[in-house]
Amino acid sequence: MFLVLIAAMAGAALAILLRGGSSALLTDVRAAPALVLGLVGLIVAEWLPVPGRPGIYIVATALMVVGLLQNMQIGGAVVTAIGLFLTGFVVLINGFLPLSLDGADAKNIDATGLRQIETADTRLASLGDIVPIPLGPWVVSFGDLIATAGAFIFTRNLLGRDERQEEDAAEEEGLDADIFLAQFLELNGEPAPPVRSARDQQSVIDLRTPSEPPLPTVAPPPPVETDRFS
Repeated sequence: MFLVLIAAMAGAALAILLRGGSSALLTDVRAAPALVLGLVGLIVAEWLPVPGRPGIYIVATALMVVGLLQNMQIGGAVVTAIGLFLTGFVVLINGFLPLSLDGADAKNIDATGLRQIETADTRLASLGDIVPIPLGPWVVSFGDLIATAGAFIFTRNLLGRDERQEEDAAEEEGLDADIFLAQFLELNGEPAPPVRSARDQQSVIDLRTPSEPPLPTVAPPPPVETDRFS
């Protein structure tokens, strides 16, 4: 879980510092209570010595998955939900998070709290903590790695959407101006040009053969007055 948190903070920092994002965009998140409760529950189940850790972890994972799926419009939400689901599912069917013996020996760590050393009776042990991290005494699961990538993308896209919002606003302003022009021409009895968005105007290329310009109209000569008395 620590990798997911680090990736989320890294994605948020990248969006704010490099892409001009803003923490005010957090208000765009749907199902925020479910996400907050789920995150708190995962932290409690992972690191605090409380009873019923597996149950807390399962409920918290369910809240996170449901909350993330409510935000499918933000890139990275579905990937994060899949990763959390895989790790939560292995806890659900075993009652603990399996830790591979090889991984524990490689990092010289003990199985404590939510984690237990896998046995021959462990189901889907491949979804447990079997991947040693090169830096630090940690062993993580494939679900953690998937959720880590998703969390980075999710927070980066969430907090870095100012540029896209400005483009959409500019496009809406251009469309409003076209509508105003069309209405103005109609009031003056002139044919109104078709209304297109700014994005459409930039992408449309006229491949038609240009027509020849009309010949200039020559005004008839003025009538010649004759002398009636000549």
